[in-house]
Amino acid sequence: MLNVIKYIDNEIKFLKNNNPELRNQLKFLKKIALFLSENSIEGTVDKIIPLTEMNTGYSEYRIINDCESDNKELWIEYIHENNKISLYSGDILIKMK
Repeated sequence: MLNVIKYIDNEIKFLKNNNPELRNQLKFLKKIALFLSENSIEGTVDKIIPLTEMNTGYSEYRIINDCESDNKELWIEYIHENNKISLYSGDILIKMK
């Protein structure tokens, strides 16, 4: 994986300030590669889900644990590294299988 990261870094340097869209895509790939190099992943990627605009104003998406209940009062919001996760349109989710 470190060879992949090094390759991506070289491609980013080669681009300099040309093609900012490709530069952003390479930075995205680098973050995924870094994550994979530091974490073990079980399963395979099922799908990548883009969060789309739902025309509800400046709303946030939240990740909720339903605690195996349909009663919303029992639900708890997911916390990662002492932070609640706020997602917005344009963000993506990677669903594993």
